[in-house]
Amino acid sequence: MDSPQGWYPDPLGRYDHRWFNGTSWTADVSTDGARHVDPLGVTSPPQAKRRRWPWLVLALALMLTIPAVTLGRAVQRFISPNPHEVVVAQCSPDGTNIKIAIDITNRGDELSQFSIFVEIVGEPLRQVVRSATLTTESIRPERSARVTTRVPSTQQSVECVIVAVGGELPFGIDLGPIEPIRMNAP
Repeated sequence: MDSPQGWYPDPLGRYDHRWFNGTSWTADVSTDGARHVDPLGVTSPPQAKRRRWPWLVLALALMLTIPAVTLGRAVQRFISPNPHEVVVAQCSPDGTNIKIAIDITNRGDELSQFSIFVEIVGEPLRQVVRSATLTTESIRPERSARVTTRVPSTQQSVECVIVAVGGELPFGIDLGPIEPIRMNAP
């Protein structure tokens, strides 16, 4: 403190005033105009306490908000894929596997990944015997891609049915089909 000697409001907050000798605070104090000697002596003025709780609250809010926003965006991309066209290009059993090929065209105006949910229907009674999820790499707007897979099965008479198309799987987690297929017109 670069001030002349004199009485100043007590920086320790214990008395009304405290004497500053020009270089340091002294134990000479005053309350309601009466002079005393501070029995606790002189300690350095208290430093402003840093309130840590606002930072803790901010850190906690960020720790909860950022993952929630990230998760929300990932789920939104999954349940609201770009417009697309999709067709079963191959569904053929070979005695041990069923070869599946799906052609998909990105009809949107953004680079996009897709998840295609396929059910394999077989005899007897045209029941679902297997299911598969095929995922694409990123597809440019107005471009097509073919995704393929082999599903183990000894079924000889099968049909592959696309039950839903979603966007990119959230964090690579297969949630299964969320809603019925929406075939978007070009």
